[in-house]
Amino acid sequence: MAHFEFSSIISATRNQTFDYVSNINSLPEIMSADHKIELTSPVTKLKKGSEYEIKITRMGISVLWGIVIEEFEPNEFVRDRQSHGPFALWVHTQKFEDHGESTLLTDLIEYDVPFGLLGKLADDIFVRRDLGGIFRHRHQNIQSHFTSPRGASASPK
Repeated sequence: MAHFEFSSIISATRNQTFDYVSNINSLPEIMSADHKIELTSPVTKLKKGSEYEIKITRMGISVLWGIVIEEFEPNEFVRDRQSHGPFALWVHTQKFEDHGESTLLTDLIEYDVPFGLLGKLADDIFVRRDLGGIFRHRHQNIQSHFTSPRGASASPK
């Protein structure tokens, strides 16, 4: 099993950051521009046991990704697990910690790629670097939500 971690400081309170990131409707805005995200199942509000499915399209290839919320502690963390999708294993934990008047946001990923040795080679060459880019963009987009005029007016500090 492989592990990946990415952290950054978000210029918003922990409550504001959690509310924005845990709103499933924010997902298309949070992801990088080269990922088209489409919710294929209705989700009203995330909580432990919630299940939803998204269609991710990138480079003209679409994949359905089923997600189950395993743990949900408001303003603390969210842990989800892939029920079906591109990985053999995908467990994603988002942690929210106070950092002065800002938030330390940490994404922890435990994952396995399919296809045995060939998958491990792909992980070494491509997957790990790609995750770094995806989560860097994700954190930049979350930060932009709170620092852009549109986001700052939508989420007062």
